[in-house]
Amino acid sequence: MEDGPTKDRFVGVYNDDGASSWCVDCTCNMLTRRSYTPVRLTAEDILSGELSRDFVGIVFPGGRDSPYHDKLQGPGNRLVRHFVERGGWYLGLCAGGYYGSAHIIFGKGDPNLEIEASRELAFFPGTAVGPRYPGYEYSDNSGERVVSVSRPDQGKERRVYFNGGCYFSPAKSEGLKCAGTTLWEYVGPSDMAPAVVGCCVGQGRVVLSGVHPEVGHEDLGSSSHSEDVIREMELRDSDRLEVLEDMFVFLESVTVHGS
Repeated sequence: MEDGPTKDRFVGVYNDDGASSWCVDCTCNMLTRRSYTPVRLTAEDILSGELSRDFVGIVFPGGRDSPYHDKLQGPGNRLVRHFVERGGWYLGLCAGGYYGSAHIIFGKGDPNLEIEASRELAFFPGTAVGPRYPGYEYSDNSGERVVSVSRPDQGKERRVYFNGGCYFSPAKSEGLKCAGTTLWEYVGPSDMAPAVVGCCVGQGRVVLSGVHPEVGHEDLGSSSHSEDVIREMELRDSDRLEVLEDMFVFLESVTVHGS
């Protein structure tokens, strides 16, 4: 047994303007349970070179993606993309999934939510469109729910936590084989839109997710969350772990990056 973490088990977790402190905590807890050592990084950390060869991956958690863009546009995003291209991995959860796409459409038609913009990382060369389900509010958890996803061409559904996430629409000039691999897709209400996509970028791998498989029932134990949601998450905990496992199988197949 190792005395401590080796350098290839360090994972950066973005923790700056826009990142939900709750989502950051959930992400760090998930990484720790997977035997990674999470390291919280600010935009300044990334700009100063902290995202180095000591890290195997970086996670952009849930929250709001516009502040991510405000602080990292230009040099910061180039450093993140270079990290992936040379063999690191990127996991984008909810806001981080929007942020890793070439374009975002969020809350279209709602003056309190609407964002339509391009993003520089563009790991997924299409559009992240959301929220996939109605009812999302920035100020509370009224839009949270447990939703069904399934692997493509497999009918068995899995239930995972959702709150404001997107689905992934490839660019019109590209099919999904070019844009990425659909790992999991939403079941209904009208179609089977991609919920989790995986992309190969240089020597690295990227997974973008509109759902929150990092969130378990133990993360929802406060009065701000629905008792019905907590109860179902506890009953279906193995479902979200299966989704999470698929995501990390894809991410962990990267070539270890060099200097």
